[in-house]
Amino acid sequence: MADVHRATVVIITWNRPGYVDTCLSHLGRLHRPADQVLVVDASADVRTAEVVSRYPWAKRIAFPGGAGHMTRSRNQALLHANGDVVCYLDDDVKVQPQWLDEVLAAFTGDEAVGAVAGRTLNGQPGEETAGADAIGRLMDDGQLTGNFAADPGKIVEVDHGIGANMSFRAAVLADLGGFRDDFPGTALREDTDIYLRVRSLGHKAVFSPWAVVEHEAAPHVKGKRFDWRYLFWGRHNHALLLSRNFGLGSSQFRRWLVWAVLGSFSETGRSLPRRLLRVVVSLAGTAAGVVTSLRKAGWSATAPVANGPAAENLRAALTATR
Repeated sequence: MADVHRATVVIITWNRPGYVDTCLSHLGRLHRPADQVLVVDASADVRTAEVVSRYPWAKRIAFPGGAGHMTRSRNQALLHANGDVVCYLDDDVKVQPQWLDEVLAAFTGDEAVGAVAGRTLNGQPGEETAGADAIGRLMDDGQLTGNFAADPGKIVEVDHGIGANMSFRAAVLADLGGFRDDFPGTALREDTDIYLRVRSLGHKAVFSPWAVVEHEAAPHVKGKRFDWRYLFWGRHNHALLLSRNFGLGSSQFRRWLVWAVLGSFSETGRSLPRRLLRVVVSLAGTAAGVVTSLRKAGWSATAPVANGPAAENLRAALTATR
């Protein structure tokens, strides 16, 4: 696998033109400009299109089917991407000027690296040191660590990354057949899933503390961030993540399931009605995830490589542009 030469940057958006404007303006200040910038826009109105039109080096891809379905938008971008590396940004991030240089540097010189996670700042006190020794880990009990704002002072290998700032070799995405597009609701864990699949093919995933973006965490088009939907779909999608990548019979799935059930009853610091509601929502999400897992996963891990017409179309598109 050759070193990287061209970079495609993808912004996924839905009805947040102001954030797209800010994101593009910061991309325009990169020390090393992107070779291609794609804005996959699910918006029903023209405001985002008008914003993108002010940046002649960016291309808008109108994709109404991406409304509420982020992974579909991610795959749509792959039909147009021509870079050796495809970088995904949330529309509410601001890249620092050296961001792309550092992303590409993390790939260069180590052909085993298939995915790079970048440092994603949230403006929280102490986040640069919190969890610096446990970034992007998948634990034995199936739980995840994040800590993607931490600075370990060096590039470190990780199990997974954050969707707001993640990059992949295009050839690896072609091998996988793109993203799995059936993580519903708030799309939680779709980013973890693609990293685990990259690693299951034998590639490394690394975290670069120098590929920095600032994440504003913009309001969602529907609902609020970390509302009841987050709890329900977080439990549902986590069950699906573990069952597919490790199997229903795996220790990760079984131990996480025990934690999810018992942990539902450990809520503190809220009124009794709210605690009871969280218990109900948490258990319902876990149960729904188990039901979905029984349909979509097996006793052993599901093959990481997607098949079917959609996956083949992505492979053909990514191969044709190399």
